[in-house]
Amino acid sequence: MLRIIGRIAEVAEGQAGLVTEQQAAACKASPAVLHEFLEARVIEIAIPGVVRLRGGTRPPFPQLYAHWLLLAPDEPAWERPLPAAGVVSHGAAVRVYAVGSLPGPAAEFTVPPSHTAASSHNVLIHRAELGPQDYRDVAGLPVTSPGRTLADIAAAGSTDLEGLGRIATNFLQQQLATRDELAQALEALNLSGTAGTGAERLSYLLASVDGAEAAADSGMGA
Repeated sequence: MLRIIGRIAEVAEGQAGLVTEQQAAACKASPAVLHEFLEARVIEIAIPGVVRLRGGTRPPFPQLYAHWLLLAPDEPAWERPLPAAGVVSHGAAVRVYAVGSLPGPAAEFTVPPSHTAASSHNVLIHRAELGPQDYRDVAGLPVTSPGRTLADIAAAGSTDLEGLGRIATNFLQQQLATRDELAQALEALNLSGTAGTGAERLSYLLASVDGAEAAADSGMGA
């Protein structure tokens, strides 16, 4: 039994303390063994299908990380090719960056069109091809870049122009992105209510929030 716990701990160490049931099974932990560990408070349920090894440090976004693991439940996190393995995006990315709060499921991911992941009650799957420039590591999770995030929620119609302006302002004020990065992401977007270059669209979004243009300028600059 101790050997099984040791194997699970090795996997959990590289996954923010979390292990999928499939990974646990590969460590020779049957459902009955996992139940014993649960009763003995060695592990706890993070979400259905994922357990957390107790005693370790909790990740900043445990449920989101657990849902990300379930995109490929047999595959260790450190072996997953990115961004093809799935990237936190849209409203979930906004929450990870702490630049706003949008209605929607607890987890949203963008995966390639060929990925087998499917949306569920708590998870919304978007399909698109992402490049290396479209994501970054945030708190141990692959998350769409600020520019890509802004473009994604604009294209999805997740909020109105003022809401987009507030998110853009927060990205700039928190120095998570530059004006050029956000403008470039908006350049090719067909955004209702705006026209012109990406820089002009960004200025329009910022101006839609009272004082946003001046605040963003003083906090970041071009």
